[in-house]
Order: sequence, then C-alpha cells, then structure tokens
Amino acid sequence: MKDDENKPKPKGSLVSLPGKALAMLPPAWTGLGKVPSMTDLFAASAHAEGGSVAIGGHNTAPILNVNATNLTLTIERQVARELPSYLSKVVGKFSEDLSEYNMGPVRAIPPEVDLKLAYYDFPPTHHIITDYPKYSLVLEASYRGFEQRNDDARRMVRRHAAVAYTAQLHALCAKNGIAQADTHAFARKNAVVLVMAVVDALLADLGGTLMHVMKETAHLAVCLIVADAVVECEVLERPADAIAS
Repeated sequence: MKDDENKPKPKGSLVSLPGKALAMLPPAWTGLGKVPSMTDLFAASAHAEGGSVAIGGHNTAPILNVNATNLTLTIERQVARELPSYLSKVVGKFSEDLSEYNMGPVRAIPPEVDLKLAYYDFPPTHHIITDYPKYSLVLEASYRGFEQRNDDARRMVRRHAAVAYTAQLHALCAKNGIAQADTHAFARKNAVVLVMAVVDALLADLGGTLMHVMKETAHLAVCLIVADAVVECEVLERPADAIAS
C-alpha cells in the first residue's frame, strides 16, 4: 500500500467524469450564465488518492482523455437535446399576454435572403445565417405549438425582435452622432453589430425567468428567432428596390 501512496501524482490531461459527463458537473456550470470551459474543468476542486485522478472527489468513473474536440461534441449534443424545449419556452415568453393582438398569423413575403444579405453586406457565413436552415424546422414546430392557443404568437415574437432592433439602432446612432435621416445608411454599414445587439437585448429580456439551460442553448434559440426576424424584414429593413420572392 505504501508503494501506491508514494507513486507520483499524474500531471497529464486525464480526468474522471462519472456518470453522464456534463450532467454531473456542478449546477452553476449548466445555467444560463456559465458554460464549462477547459479552464473551468481543471480549476475544479480535485481530490485523488493512490495515483488516481479525479474531479470533485470522484475516483471510480472511467478515465477519459478530455480535449477540446470531445468537450465540444458533448456540448453540441446537449444543445441539440435542450433546444426544442427551450425554444418553446422563449416563444411563450415573448408572445404571452398578446393573444388578442390581431386576427391570426399573416406571414409577410420576404425578399430573396441572399440579396438582402448582400445589400447589408452581411456575411452569409455568419453563424446566425448558417444555423438558421439547420434548426428552422425546430423553430417552426415551436411556433405552431403556441399558435394552437395564441394565433399571434409568431408575429408577436418577431415584433419583440423588431422593437429591440429599433431601440438598438437608435441607441447606436445617438452614440455615434448619426442624424435621423442617415439611420438606414448607418444600419447598412453596421448590420452585423446591430443584429448581434438585438440577440444580446433579447437574452437580457429573458433574464433568469426560464428554465436553466446551457449558455449555448439559450444563445442559439434567440439567434434563430432573430434570424427569422431578419428573413421576414422585422430586423434590418427591406431594401427599397428588393424583389419579393
């Protein structure tokens, strides 16, 4: 036994993750405000005896070689599991108390998306654009679910994004001394900054009122709603010479 006690403690990157990986991490890491990083993992309180390696005092689980790729894949899988439920909660939050707004959903016909992105010099490779086609069916299912009891859920969520966009545009123009007549030109030059400011504003509106999920899940859910608002011209105005598609 003494031979084991005298063994040098390993200094490599092996950690013991008991059970279901991230499900067993401290609760604070899986809330809206904290996502585990590699620094977090190795900064955790660790206790090991007899040459074992552990996090949080657990010494019995299988040993995994944790690297950035493995951790990213684990986070992506958890995001995929959490997204449908969280999107439904976001849609419900932004459309609550507005069931009498109008007579039901009326989808405006958007301009061709790639033409609008070119007009605003918005990179088509930006994550808010590339994520949208991947998860748009999840968003659509969330909207349809809430429209069964609130005909205007979809429009009111987009309206929430539109109000946030107008507020962010006016605030940014005021900060930079831009005249009211020049706001549209200013928006064209700062489209990415404005869109991501809308994402941040909606995340702030949600606060801690919804279920705790990983930061990535919350961010992706709101990005999908804002991307949908961009496609429908609620965020970033329709170009004056746009051809409806």
